[in-house]
Amino acid sequence: MKALEDMTLEELWHLFPIALQPYQKVWLTWYEQEKSLLTQCLPMEHVVCIAHIGSTSFGSIQAKAIIDILVEIAPWEKRMEIAAILKKLGYLCMSEDASRISFNKGYTPEGFAEKVFHLHLRQRNDHDELYFRDYMKEYEEHAQAYEQLKMKLALAYPYHRDAYTEGKTAFVKHITAIARTAYGNRYETKAYAISLHEQTKEHVRIFFTRTQEQEVRKHMYQLPTSLQEALDIYDAQDSQTYRKTIFIANEYIGDIWCHNMADDKAVLSCCIFAKAYWGKGIGKHAVAMFLADCKKHCTLSFISAYLYADNLGSMQILEFNGFLRKQTFIKDGKPCYYYEKALHDMV
Repeated sequence: MKALEDMTLEELWHLFPIALQPYQKVWLTWYEQEKSLLTQCLPMEHVVCIAHIGSTSFGSIQAKAIIDILVEIAPWEKRMEIAAILKKLGYLCMSEDASRISFNKGYTPEGFAEKVFHLHLRQRNDHDELYFRDYMKEYEEHAQAYEQLKMKLALAYPYHRDAYTEGKTAFVKHITAIARTAYGNRYETKAYAISLHEQTKEHVRIFFTRTQEQEVRKHMYQLPTSLQEALDIYDAQDSQTYRKTIFIANEYIGDIWCHNMADDKAVLSCCIFAKAYWGKGIGKHAVAMFLADCKKHCTLSFISAYLYADNLGSMQILEFNGFLRKQTFIKDGKPCYYYEKALHDMV
C-alpha cells in the first residue's frame, strides 16, 4: 500500500472524494473535543482565537464530514513553534505560504478516518470565514442556496477537489463581502502590549482602592475587606502564593495570582479592575501568560478556579485557556462553578 506522500494528486482525490452528508450534530461535538485538546496543548498566550468554521459549523446544510478549525495566532513568528506542536498532535501540513499554513488530520492510506479535521493557522484578523459562517447561520435562504451549489459541484467533480473549491469561490466572496458590511468589525481584535510584573505595596493599595467599586467587586469570589487586611496578606506571602500584576504598556490594570498552593495544586484568581479593558480579550491572554509563567516557576500539576455562575466573562477566559467545569455548588445563596486545568497537559 502506498504512503500518502507517494501518491499522485489524482490518486489522493480518488482516495478522498468529495462526499456530502446531511448535517450531523456530532460534528459540533467533534469540534469541541478537538478545541479542548488544542487549548490544553497550544501556548495560549500566543493564540488569538480558535473557531469552528466551514459548512459543518452552520448547523443545517449538507457538508463534507470534515471539521474546519481556524486558529489565529500572534505574533506570526510563533508559527513554527505551534506547527511543531500540531505535528505532535497528529496534524500534517497540507500547504504553506508566508501568511497561512493549512494542516489536516484523519487522512490515512485506507481513506478518511472516523474524525477528520482541517486546521487553518492564520495571523491575527485573517478570518473572513467567521463572517461568512455567521451570515450563513443567520440567513437560511443563502445557506440553502450554498447547499444547492455544493451538491451540484460535488456531483460534477467528485474526484477533483480544486474544481469543486473553485466552483464555490464566487459565491463565497460575494456573501463574505455582504457579511463584512453587515457585521462591521465584529471579529477584529487589537494587539495590546500585555505584561506581568512583580507586585509591590503600592500596587496593593491601588488594587484595594480600585476593587471597591461595586461593578468590579460583585464578580470577585473572595477579596480582602480592608486595606490593612490586604497589606497583611502581602506581608505574609509565602510559598503558598504566587502573584503578578497585569500591565498594558505602562498602565497597571489588575492582578492575577494563584494561592492555596499545596503539593502540586493551586487556586487561580484574576481581577482586571480597569473597566476600559473589559471585553477586549485582555483577561484570557493575561491568564495564558500567567499559566505559562507558573509552569516555569511553580511545581504545579493542577490549577483550579472558582467563580459565580453569572460571571460569563470569567467563564469565557477559563474555557479559552482549557479549563474544564467540574462542579456546580451554592455559595452565599448564589450558584458557583468549580473549574480545573491539568498543567502537565501543556506541551
